[in-house]
Amino acid sequence: MSETLKPPIVIDPQNVPEIMCDGQFNLSVSGPLAKLTFTQNRPDATALFRDGTMDIKGIVCARIVLATPNLVALRDLLNRIVLDQGIPIPPAGGAKH
Repeated sequence: MSETLKPPIVIDPQNVPEIMCDGQFNLSVSGPLAKLTFTQNRPDATALFRDGTMDIKGIVCARIVLATPNLVALRDLLNRIVLDQGIPIPPAGGAKH
């Protein structure tokens, strides 16, 4: 008897905010986990308020750690989005329950 595995229902009870990450990013893989680190370019607050100068720094604003199978799912999702622009893309990855 085979059961169809379904992903869990997705909820957002804490209304997690979106974070602008328009700077450099990095990916590091260690064993079964992958870590994506994102940055945003911002002026250094000390220099800005002390001297009025714009000393731009890449500030780390988000780190996301995911299992490598989800990294593969993310890659596949991004490939579909780039190749099929304008077509709605369903969610991907995650353990099935």
